[in-house]
Amino acid sequence: MNLPAQLFASDWLWLANFIFGLFLYRAARRAPWRALLDNATMVNALVGMLLGAFIFWQFNAGIRPGFNFHILGSTLFMLMFGWQIATFSITLVMLATWLRMDTGFITLGINGLLMVALPVLFSEWLLRFSKRHLPKNLFLFVLWNGFFCSILTIVLNVTATTLLLLLLSRHTWGEIQHYYLVASPILMITEGFVTGMMITAFVVFQPQAVMNFSDEEYLAGK
Repeated sequence: MNLPAQLFASDWLWLANFIFGLFLYRAARRAPWRALLDNATMVNALVGMLLGAFIFWQFNAGIRPGFNFHILGSTLFMLMFGWQIATFSITLVMLATWLRMDTGFITLGINGLLMVALPVLFSEWLLRFSKRHLPKNLFLFVLWNGFFCSILTIVLNVTATTLLLLLLSRHTWGEIQHYYLVASPILMITEGFVTGMMITAFVVFQPQAVMNFSDEEYLAGK
């Protein structure tokens, strides 16, 4: 959900901008840019996914202004390029969307924390969990890391957004439930389906474009 500036006090918005700015700086500094630029297939995949994500972000639906929904793509970008490049990439998509919609840039921080930082880091944690505790095979990589993890990131995003609205905005629980939570199950299933479908296509047809996947680790000897 793209949260408008009028829902929050300016102090909270500037604090969120500061925190998200630090997070974005750290991601840009630690990103494996060389590994990306040396892989032409991965670069082409990134450019295509940026265009696709921008288009998907324009197809947002909502019952009431301020309560709109769209696919995030955070888990897919993290699996493809790692959390650092995923953070930078989705932030670019968000910036382009804000420019097109003429949205106040003061809301970049609070929306970035909810739609970029939180889901990307959570997806990264779930990937590390699966590598440690789950068998390494193609089926589990796609089903767990692609489908289920993307659904869980939307659950986390919806929960965090709901708590933020309850604590810092003037919206009541009844309004949030009626205008926002009622549509969240559809968003979860859509995010899971799109992420699962896309990561399956990439690991089957272009595995060299997926930074967090290798044939040796998930296919050799299976």
